[in-house]
Amino acid sequence: MISSRIICVLIIMAVQVEFGLSQVNPQTTTNLFEYSLTPGKKLFYTARSRLDYSGGTLESTETLEIWVLKQNNDRSWQILLHNSESSVNVDSKGTKEELPAKSSWGFCDFLPTGRFERNRSVDNLSRFDLYLPNIFIPLPNDFSQTSLAWEYADHVFGEKDRYTASKPATEERSWIVRVDHQTPLDAILLLGEEAEVYIDLLKAIPVYMKRTSTRGYGYYAGKGTTTAILDSIVDLDTLQASRFARDLAALLTADSQYSEIIYEIETNPAQLIPLRQEAGKLYDRLRTQITTADIRNQLNERIVSLPDDFEDLTEQITNRAKIVNKPAPKWRAEDFSGQQHSSEDKKGRIVLLDFWYRACPWCIRSMPMIEEVARYFKDKPVSVLGVNTDREQADALFVIERTNPPYVNIRGRNLIKKFDITSYPTFIIIDKNGLVRSVLIGYEPKLSDRIIGIIENLL
Repeated sequence: MISSRIICVLIIMAVQVEFGLSQVNPQTTTNLFEYSLTPGKKLFYTARSRLDYSGGTLESTETLEIWVLKQNNDRSWQILLHNSESSVNVDSKGTKEELPAKSSWGFCDFLPTGRFERNRSVDNLSRFDLYLPNIFIPLPNDFSQTSLAWEYADHVFGEKDRYTASKPATEERSWIVRVDHQTPLDAILLLGEEAEVYIDLLKAIPVYMKRTSTRGYGYYAGKGTTTAILDSIVDLDTLQASRFARDLAALLTADSQYSEIIYEIETNPAQLIPLRQEAGKLYDRLRTQITTADIRNQLNERIVSLPDDFEDLTEQITNRAKIVNKPAPKWRAEDFSGQQHSSEDKKGRIVLLDFWYRACPWCIRSMPMIEEVARYFKDKPVSVLGVNTDREQADALFVIERTNPPYVNIRGRNLIKKFDITSYPTFIIIDKNGLVRSVLIGYEPKLSDRIIGIIENLL
């Protein structure tokens, strides 16, 4: 498998690489309350989480640094964000395991209303508890009501927050906002998450957050708690921070170009060797440009990981070459209503096979896109088949009943070895002549567009 760094680069949307140029559209508010940041300051938040699940306990400590560089003409602030996390898992026998630490940087322009322009650098931070909008919640546009209710639907991957609160009272020091977090996975993995964010009305910033979460299905089924607090506000060396921002933008620009190289290699494996050389030059030329120590360390990590990345990529290409442009294996399977389907039935049609199982979150996130593909080719000689590989039929039926997809799902555990499936979701496209023409692995934001484009060229 390709390293998690490459996967993260591939699945997140394209980045706005010039720091400070993101355009944020101000929202009209009554200005009853707005956030207030001070240029030249650094805010430190710390969160501690605990998840109790059937296999043991997972405890995490996470930090968020917010570097406030300057204020723009539209009243937004240029900010740098640094999230880091360390975790320890203790299994049911008491054995401790320190998990790999996580650390990532981002930047954006942030408005007093809590709105900001999403880019890939910020989206990369969404996997952390202290993701920016989890703390600095987007504020309502209308404060005129005594009881307030509003939504924020700009989270990555279709997630949504619903907020409720009383109108901020000038005689009170704290304003408490309750949050109901919703994701496309809730009904499938039996997820639930609620939080309260405490905002200091005098400082005009959040100072405390507590959250509870539940998961009813999967390996990590259990209950979790998270508390976060504003630890400190300290002075920032703005000159050093500006240099840091410049170097970070240069590195993220290279990352964006690197993701394009990986995509091109996957699309045209014959370009592996020349593009491998191009990828090396991409990061090598930054050696003399980047001067800040932290960003240089990140650059060196990328350079060191290149050989392993391309070894993994070469292995993937080799494995795909075993079936791409070759006759697809003959197969037969039953759908969940008992009807038989087979490769013989699909002769003369293009076939899309989507391999999935219930506990795979990326599989579930991909399903709406496969629905788009099925509807797009509804009147064309194209067959879209979900291939479920759950051991328990009840798990497959649980998902199918709740998503009600407009295409057939078959019981496909016997197809795993036939098609050499090792990662999920995997999408296999077979042409009218029964040849495998494309194998796609994993979720990506424009998955439906990519699949539609491939099938269109085969019609």
